[in-house]
Formats: sequence, C-alpha cells, structure tokens
Amino acid sequence: MPGPNGSYLIPEGRQAEAARRLAAFENAYQRLTDRRTELAGRMETLRAQGKQKTAQFREAFGEKLTIQNLLQLWETYGVR
Repeated sequence: MPGPNGSYLIPEGRQAEAARRLAAFENAYQRLTDRRTELAGRMETLRAQGKQKTAQFREAFGEKLTIQNLLQLWETYGVR
C-alpha cells in the first residue's frame, strides 16, 4: 500500500509475498538486460555482414527497442 513520500508500506503478514514479487521483478529485469545485450551482439554480427536490411536484423532491432522502452519506463518511475 502506498505510504508517505512515495514509499511503499508492506502490510503485516505480507512480507514473504512482497519479497517473492520483488525477486520476480529482479529476475525479469536481469533477463531483459541480458536479452538486450544478446540482441546487440546479434545485430553487430549482422551489421558486419552487411545484413542491416534483412528481416532478421529488423526483428532483432524491434525487440531491442521494445526492451529499451520497457526499461526506460521502469527508470522513469524510479523502479531502477
């Protein structure tokens, strides 16, 4: 439940659920940052081969952009 100064108060007895949810978020964040790195490497390989106009490159670019936008949204709200 929202608390003062933008903090969040965890109701009594819900600490385990809050910890589980935080861990799930941390796992998702790590997976997204890892995937963004994977995509950057894949795009660099394709770029080196002159394949910037291929469907593979464009698909990787679109996924990377989607991930970047999601991470930026989280940062905007102070989540990361």
